[in-house]
Amino acid sequence: MVFQGEPQHTNVCFWYIPPSLRLLPDGEEKRQRLHKVAPKIKAMMMECGTTMVGYQPQGDKVNFFRMVVSNPAVTRSDIDFLINEIERLGQDL
Repeated sequence: MVFQGEPQHTNVCFWYIPPSLRLLPDGEEKRQRLHKVAPKIKAMMMECGTTMVGYQPQGDKVNFFRMVVSNPAVTRSDIDFLINEIERLGQDL
């Protein structure tokens, strides 16, 4: 999660950190590479036509996914599909 604390809104903000970045030490190189992850995954989602989720930076934080969940018909399996799709598309980044 990007922001810690109790949920207050319908926004869910998170990073997907690909395997290639998980062991990289924190620093400018990791930040620069992580900043490119969400835009690349969103472009692949749109190309595949499977789903779409927004992203943005905030202050000193690099691009992160920003999902707004306001439809009461959304199910756990819908969220699982989205997360699985992000993992599938981002696995090799």
